[in-house]
Amino acid sequence: RPHTHSGLFTSRMKYDILITSVPKMDKDKPAPGPAYLKSFLESKGKRVKIIDGNQIEDLNKLAIIIDQYEFDWLGISVFSYLQHDAALELGSQFDRVVYGGPGINRDWTEGNYIRGEGEYALLEFLNGNMNYPGINGIPHIQIDDINNLPAPDYSDYLEQHTYNSMVLSGSRGCVRDCTFCDVANLWPKFRFVDGQKLADMMHEVAKKSGVDAISFSDSLVNGSMKQFRALCQALADNPKKILWNGQFIARKENTFSPQDFDNLANSGCVSLTIGIESGSETVRHHMRKKFSNEDIDWFLSNLISRNIHVKILLFVGYPTETVEDFAQTKALLTKYSQHAEKLSVSMDIMRIEHDTPIEYDHGDLYEGDGQNWYNKISNYETRLQRYLELFDHAKALGFNFPYHAENKRQRFVEYLKNKDTVITGVI
Repeated sequence: RPHTHSGLFTSRMKYDILITSVPKMDKDKPAPGPAYLKSFLESKGKRVKIIDGNQIEDLNKLAIIIDQYEFDWLGISVFSYLQHDAALELGSQFDRVVYGGPGINRDWTEGNYIRGEGEYALLEFLNGNMNYPGINGIPHIQIDDINNLPAPDYSDYLEQHTYNSMVLSGSRGCVRDCTFCDVANLWPKFRFVDGQKLADMMHEVAKKSGVDAISFSDSLVNGSMKQFRALCQALADNPKKILWNGQFIARKENTFSPQDFDNLANSGCVSLTIGIESGSETVRHHMRKKFSNEDIDWFLSNLISRNIHVKILLFVGYPTETVEDFAQTKALLTKYSQHAEKLSVSMDIMRIEHDTPIEYDHGDLYEGDGQNWYNKISNYETRLQRYLELFDHAKALGFNFPYHAENKRQRFVEYLKNKDTVITGVI
């Protein structure tokens, strides 16, 4: 048998692979990776079952559910470094396991694993070709044309759980190379699905799932303005509306016209997330964020006036951030507090991640890595205190926060009260 648990099978079918997500992700949306793999592998003749493991808190319960099926391989999708331990604990209970997903970084060495895009690599893995790029430490390669990949198949998810929004990826990679981000290392080339095709895919997924809402998992939905304009136009022209949200990049004012904003509003867009990161242009310049405070004004004013909700992403403690830089971030929130009911704020603390430009190009700015890096103007305690100060400032101004923000704030408060306490999984 391919796994070690004993139990009765509830399905007569033997699957080539059963793929599960791991708990501790956003429960509001399904994990898209396994759904894309299912549709692709099944188009190649493979038999695939998805278990919506993110909705199951207890790993032992998840293992029992998995054991009800017969399969050749168990695929464990690891979305984040925060899921490493849980993924390995789950995998240790089965014999034939392959790990994959964005959380498989360069330090991963456990068992069989796939780094980078999984469609073709996992197909080759299941066919017994262990020499394909991306498998078990072999450098991965990108898929040149993602237009030919099928839409994700969420049918297994919807048998197990009800969602209000499905997830699509209209692009892979990013047109930016921000110093704190590893996306460019994983996907050096930015690729996108053509706008009309993506609009058709949105309607296909909505029809099959019965859910008329789409969340995009892209690093940014407007990486290609040609594709983005085509998408918005196709959606605006269709009388059947699908509500959608995604991550959006603020660009130079002259790249986005009032007509672009109108088409965006008419396309069904209800919410956009913008990584502003800092109120300091000096800090953003070092991050390689290519927009000014005037550009922020242009985008926020146009989005707000069209009743598109905006989530602002900010983080404190960038290695060059001074007291004055931090004050400018607070001032940015004060400036936009008059629109607080149409804005929300998500905050984080600067980590030094592997395979990022801050590691490769700016190692002279700090010592250490992860959350414990430090320099003359910053350490972990400094960053925690700034996080709490910015959080309380935004709350006093009336901004909304993600549902988990208060719990995160409380863990930081407890850490500062007892600095010997080890806090994990909160940054």
